[in-house]
Amino acid sequence: MEKLTRRQVLQGAAVAAGAVFLSGCGRSAPGASAPSDDGARASQPARATGGAKADMARFAWWTDVGSLTPFQVSTAGPGGVVLLSLIYDTLAWKDKNGIIPWLASEWQATGDGSSYTFRLTPDASWHDGRPLTAEDIKFSFDYYARHPYRWMPTDVVESAEVVGRHDVRVRLKRPYAAFIEEIAGTVPIIPKHIWERVPDPVKYTSAESTTGSGPFKLASHNEAEGSYRLVANQRYWRGRPLLAEWRQITVAAEARVEIVRRDQADVSLSTDASVRDVLAGDSRLKVFETAPLSLVRLVLNTDRTPLDRKEVRQAIAYALDRRRIAETVTRGQAIVGSAGVVPPETQWHNPSLKQYDYNPERARSLLGGRSYTIDLLADAQAREPELMQPMLEAVGITLNVRRVDAPTRTQLLSEGGFQLALTSHIGVGGDPDYLRRWYAGEEANAFAAGSIFRNEEYTRLGEEQAANLDSEKRREIVFRMQEILAEELPTIVLYHRRFYWVYDPSVFTPMHTAGGIMNGIPFPNNRLMLIES
Repeated sequence: MEKLTRRQVLQGAAVAAGAVFLSGCGRSAPGASAPSDDGARASQPARATGGAKADMARFAWWTDVGSLTPFQVSTAGPGGVVLLSLIYDTLAWKDKNGIIPWLASEWQATGDGSSYTFRLTPDASWHDGRPLTAEDIKFSFDYYARHPYRWMPTDVVESAEVVGRHDVRVRLKRPYAAFIEEIAGTVPIIPKHIWERVPDPVKYTSAESTTGSGPFKLASHNEAEGSYRLVANQRYWRGRPLLAEWRQITVAAEARVEIVRRDQADVSLSTDASVRDVLAGDSRLKVFETAPLSLVRLVLNTDRTPLDRKEVRQAIAYALDRRRIAETVTRGQAIVGSAGVVPPETQWHNPSLKQYDYNPERARSLLGGRSYTIDLLADAQAREPELMQPMLEAVGITLNVRRVDAPTRTQLLSEGGFQLALTSHIGVGGDPDYLRRWYAGEEANAFAAGSIFRNEEYTRLGEEQAANLDSEKRREIVFRMQEILAEELPTIVLYHRRFYWVYDPSVFTPMHTAGGIMNGIPFPNNRLMLIES
């Protein structure tokens, strides 16, 4: 598990100096607004004339995301891997309806799911002009076996072999139902002619380390400012980029909306629903609302007393008025957390679960008159703890809140050094195998760390669903896993949250991606919207 540097997190505490010098970019013809299907919608009427049409788009994020290689990109949230997807291609990708071919124009799987044969597009090339070949695909999987991709491991892959001029066969160690979405559609393909001579990719700093085949090339990275400048790859095999430049800058959370209003950025995000009202009369800006593919949850250390007792965990759930917490923090309509974790508005959500409506009397009954003191880890800026304390105090639980910075919290979670922790993260919109990965210790997203749950049936079901290629049978297994989570409560989802992306439609067109980009990331900058169709 990666330990974030204190600098990486604290850079989000102030607007980076780079945000100022980006304020005077040129503009050209207006583009479209956001699609409004499949759970995502624009809060104002949308123009639908095509993709982005501008010289430059400036994307405001909260921190530097590391060096843009698959081996050095930060796993502190998805800001790095989404930026990486503009530089590197994958075998498959997603549009608004689901998985589509990308570097692979088609593929076939054996009936038992033990191998996949990919037919590659003959047109792809690397940024340096060399053709992308089947040898590069084979090499990528071979290299990742020794040096894992930081966001999504490929250890389920047994081998890759070239079986034709444009064909590669990938053999798996075991069937993996999520292979196309979570590996073929997520793992960057890297150039053999560059990486074959690199023994340690974590330390490789050559300029050619960011050579990909994607629609943009890295032109500069200012680590002190947390700023990135990407320029269009005019020879991109899939279609000409619609922007000359894509820039990502570091901006504090409290300033991310205002910086777009001041025309010092073109797109940024908020989790505060009131931004829709604030910008309702704005003639220039629009708001793109995502499906609730992010969550705010309590991680309970089931190895620590008293949270090793199910009745205490359930009492906490009943004691918390999660609707009030959500509405207070998000200033919008609450989406109270599902006890089975999987969010509503997704195809894997089990709607028939035991839930925990606010019921202090039931909480006190479960505690049997006993009082407890529990320590809670939370970020310094989190508002939820101050709302939770009196609710828990009312049923006999004293909550000692320890506010720490994100690197400290992430490290303590990864080491199990906590009783109760508050975390928020994305990655719950795509394939449901994350329900297994969390508790198998395989989750790469640093903010999803710390899940501790030892349950033989749940572990067995997690392995079964991962290998089951029958979608209906797999759904039954995933629904049962959610039932176990709802009963045992190793985590309590306070609420599912939407992102509200503020954007200038004359520069950038947000896009809803089915289930989120790659493995469930609710970002609007799908590379499809940045290239000509």
